[in-house]
Amino acid sequence: MRGLFTLWNLFGLIVFLLGGAFYLKGQERMGPAALPIPAEEAAQNTLVLVLLRPNPPEGFLKETRTLELGPGETPGGKALELWSEAASAPRPKALFFQGKRLWVDLPQNFALGLDATLEAFRLYSLAYTLLSTFPQAEEVRFLVEGRPSAGLAHLDLSKPIRLP
Repeated sequence: MRGLFTLWNLFGLIVFLLGGAFYLKGQERMGPAALPIPAEEAAQNTLVLVLLRPNPPEGFLKETRTLELGPGETPGGKALELWSEAASAPRPKALFFQGKRLWVDLPQNFALGLDATLEAFRLYSLAYTLLSTFPQAEEVRFLVEGRPSAGLAHLDLSKPIRLP
């Protein structure tokens, strides 16, 4: 029994009890906390939209917006929606990603009532907005009502549009 209460054993017991007390005190202050969302998941819920609105005859007005994506919203759908509102244009039906190419499905009335200049500004505004917002894409191609088309009212759609 004498070997049990040596100076070193008592010293070890005191250090152990003090360590336990500090541990419990630290846990009380922190309490249960939620874990932070990983950076890559948080980044998926935001969209940095580089909006290039038509401003004929000067060119385009550049505006950058950071948007929060709601549940079920896709970056492409949100980009099309906001571009449509800003440009006062019919909303494109869909946006498809295919490697380094974007496909945009336009409604039949996309260029309705526009002359050749305004039609070009509207189409290039959409293409440049998408290429600036999604830098992994290198070109934009257009469909009309889900089908490849030679052109709209005045423009040739057979060739892709790239950033200058």
